[in-house]
Amino acid sequence: MKALSVLSLTAALFIASTAAQAADRPVPLPDQQAKVADSLQPCPGGLERFFPGEYYFCAAANDFWSGHMGRARENLKDAARWASKPAQYALGVMYFNGDHADKNRPLGLAWLAIAAERHDPAYEPAFISAYRQATPEELAQADAYWKELKPVYADAVAAPRAGKQFDRAYHEIEWAANFGGSVFIDGVFMPTVSTPTADNEPLLSGFSVARLLQSQKAMYFYGYDSHVFVGEAELVPVSQVVARKTDD
Repeated sequence: MKALSVLSLTAALFIASTAAQAADRPVPLPDQQAKVADSLQPCPGGLERFFPGEYYFCAAANDFWSGHMGRARENLKDAARWASKPAQYALGVMYFNGDHADKNRPLGLAWLAIAAERHDPAYEPAFISAYRQATPEELAQADAYWKELKPVYADAVAAPRAGKQFDRAYHEIEWAANFGGSVFIDGVFMPTVSTPTADNEPLLSGFSVARLLQSQKAMYFYGYDSHVFVGEAELVPVSQVVARKTDD
């Protein structure tokens, strides 16, 4: 699945290019060449059915390295809506540092808070570092942005949205997975278990595809826990969030 390699380069690739002008096409560092070349390949259409967050993150990476910064940010927001933590992190760093985006430290901090809510060590340290750099005025504005972002992008809303989308798409191949059928999904290719169709497309064991998809689902939602609220859900200020993380 091509997007797996795109995600493996991490959201840091969005902001780790050489110090080229923000409006120009980014220039990858020497050790990024192969990964960037991979991210410029077309994103597999089949991925959107199961993991729209990964699909739009893939599209954002393609746009970013092609120099289409506005489109890259919009695709990152689309990915973030489907609970993509790499996309939320990339938006946070881009806005906080002004990397290929208009600098807005409070907005960047708010995105970093959303990205860090699973306590992932890939994203949480950046949030805490940004918080400690922010002024009291920036923290107050970040809290306001955070409250605007949460109803759409926080895990409490975005993760169930993404999970339902996966379950709907998975249901379409469930028969093949359970009863030994075969299936073709654009972007999924395992040559050791595939047989060609009349159109020379790889037709895979439904069981094998199901295992791959379920494994990818576990990776995508790693660290996410469902929360049950009694009464109204309360929005906790950003300052309290970072205090809790620092005390852990």
